[in-house]
Amino acid sequence: MILGGLTALGGVMLTNRAHAQRLKEQFAHEREVKNREREMSLRKEVYLDAIEAVTARFIAIGHFSDLEIKDDKILEEYRRKAPSLAKIIIIAKVETVGAISNLAGELEATFLRLTAKRFPLLFQSQEIVGRRALVDGFLKEQTRILELIKQHNLDGPRDPQKWQVLQDQFDFESRRIEETLKKADDLAALLLRKQLKFMEENFEESMRLSRLMVPVIVLVRKELELPIDESAYSKISEEQVAKLASAVNEFKLQVHSLIPPYLSALIALAPEC
Repeated sequence: MILGGLTALGGVMLTNRAHAQRLKEQFAHEREVKNREREMSLRKEVYLDAIEAVTARFIAIGHFSDLEIKDDKILEEYRRKAPSLAKIIIIAKVETVGAISNLAGELEATFLRLTAKRFPLLFQSQEIVGRRALVDGFLKEQTRILELIKQHNLDGPRDPQKWQVLQDQFDFESRRIEETLKKADDLAALLLRKQLKFMEENFEESMRLSRLMVPVIVLVRKELELPIDESAYSKISEEQVAKLASAVNEFKLQVHSLIPPYLSALIALAPEC
């Protein structure tokens, strides 16, 4: 009987030990799962922020051909998101870091190249604005002289010498207005040609860079354990590039259709960039 009791006690102890081992393994597994979930959540957050920063850089490049947008405004969103790119080094695999670094380097190099081409266009745009402002001043002066001529005619007997001086001044302002307007129109025609070409360059650069996004997206999704068909994704990306290229060509045609004939002639005569 004592032997039976010992046997039963041993069985209970073995059962308890086995149960304790199972609980220990269960807790270890749950802890591992939670740690994995936290890790994946962190990776997801970091990668999403980084992709937003890269996208902001793409958008900034797309805005380069719009000379109405100031440089600091173009970069505003990217500067706010750029620090998130540094976090990738902490959590990404070497292959992913390499792909993102390659894309970031190309984005920066492209940005610098386009910035160098944008500055002359901005200067020319400012010159056009300055010349048109001069015309406004010349018109005011011409209006003042015209009032003097009218007053001179109303004052009684005309003083030929004074009238001639006023007429010469009026003619001088007319010539200045005509010459300055012509120069402004010539510059505007040249600027439009350069701006359209610059817009095409921006588009081509954006499309080239968008292809570098494909391996980045593929690697990031793999790290996040999200399924992706690389060939299918590449095909979708190329289809989007083709659609955008068609849209850009359509935009160019619409712009040219809106240009007045006299300005079209100036653009045709304007030198190439």
